[in-house]
Amino acid sequence: MNIWDETESLVVENSIGNQLGEMQKAVQPTISLTQRFKPKSSGQYETVGEVDFLRRIDRECLSWGDTVHYQENPIIVNSCQGGIVSDVDGRTYVDTGMWHSSCNFGYRNPAIESEVSQQLLKLPQANGDFLHREKLLVAKMVVDAIYERTGVKGRVSFNVGGSLVVEDALKIVRKNTGKNRVAVMMGGYHGRSLGTLALSSSHRYRQFYNEFPERAVMFPFANCAQCFYEKERETCELYCAQTIRKSFSNEFYGLASKTSTELGALVIEPCQGRGYTIPPQDFYRSFIPDLQERGILILDDEIQVGMYRTGKLFAFEHYGFVPDIMTLSKSFTNGLNPVSLVWARADLVRTENFTPGHAHSNFANHPLGTAAALATWRYMLAQDYETSVPAKGTYFLGKLQQLQARYPFVYAVDGLGLLLNLVFADAHGTPYEGSAKLAAAIAQDNDFLWAGESWRMILQTGGYNLNVLKFAPHLDISYEEIDRMIGILDQVLQKLGVEVSK
Repeated sequence: MNIWDETESLVVENSIGNQLGEMQKAVQPTISLTQRFKPKSSGQYETVGEVDFLRRIDRECLSWGDTVHYQENPIIVNSCQGGIVSDVDGRTYVDTGMWHSSCNFGYRNPAIESEVSQQLLKLPQANGDFLHREKLLVAKMVVDAIYERTGVKGRVSFNVGGSLVVEDALKIVRKNTGKNRVAVMMGGYHGRSLGTLALSSSHRYRQFYNEFPERAVMFPFANCAQCFYEKERETCELYCAQTIRKSFSNEFYGLASKTSTELGALVIEPCQGRGYTIPPQDFYRSFIPDLQERGILILDDEIQVGMYRTGKLFAFEHYGFVPDIMTLSKSFTNGLNPVSLVWARADLVRTENFTPGHAHSNFANHPLGTAAALATWRYMLAQDYETSVPAKGTYFLGKLQQLQARYPFVYAVDGLGLLLNLVFADAHGTPYEGSAKLAAAIAQDNDFLWAGESWRMILQTGGYNLNVLKFAPHLDISYEEIDRMIGILDQVLQKLGVEVSK
């Protein structure tokens, strides 16, 4: 009996299987599971009507509250390698975003994957009440790396995802300041748990969940392509940064007096994930030192922009400040086995103050995840990304600038390392609302020729009006792969131009 015959038997033998069997009959009454998956001579299986069957499951069994269903026709992925994803129909997609920067070092990176495979055979599971080698070694690598760059000693703890580790960081803030209130930047995104929804700027994430009495104070961000104050970067003298500093200058502005403030922390993404928006180099240094002097902690969310994405190990290194607390996730394990990390200054998490039980999740430092993190950091630090990423980023940005010159609806392009964006707006900067989403659909649902082969493309969208394409290719991308990415994007923009002109 092969695996599909066994599966068919299980469908008959248990109640859950019976439900699946009934649904299967409703979808394809003449095709059994054995018939649906037919063995091929290679030992693999080909599918008969599988895509329709799987999409029926999607329609009938999945809650559509996740981000998959932003798309009208989600890709059903089947395999991945490097910067390429394939679907169940055999179509091949160039991935320009690497799972929102979760896989900076490429899908199925063999150096990282092999370490996880070895861990699976040695210590795949361990109670979170124990220590294990991989957890300790990756903790030391992170602590040492930050100390080398800042001269600040710190400690780390682990969790299983971005939202949870941001919440752990907020616990550190409250424990040390005694204050619940924090400030964030317009356009910021820090998660969708109930705790982090109070930080994320988008009202639509909160609108269904009643009041958020501890919602963060919101300051304007230096989104120079779509300025909140409608000023020009050449003449604004960083007006947005001045307003932040001024907010603390007078007690009647509601945030601070000469001796106190309501805020425990300012939470920032050095470059925002909303549209991979890159602020001017002197933005943060215009107000962060003043806030730190007041005892306001700086919580640096590097979940999307850390791990050499901008050409430096951490994005804050570009901006002339040192955070008090920092979070990492996504590419911390190159997308394998979710593990996230919060680093804090040693005095904020000293052992006599931040005692056992302050932060815990059952799978927070599981050995498969920490093995992936350790392998990722060993691989990453062995590369020369501080040289290669800026060089490739400059090349990529130059190609985007060529597209900008060719298409009048491309209003602006920008980049820092291999974190880049392309903004759709008219000549006055008025956004073409929803244009990025339309571009992503065109890229995903049409075939494009490059070097004699058929390709599709996965595009990430963002911006305050869904008018920004975000680019975060894997850091080992070759110049030939960049050319292919730009060549396909050029064809996407040709089709988009027809729609924009309407």
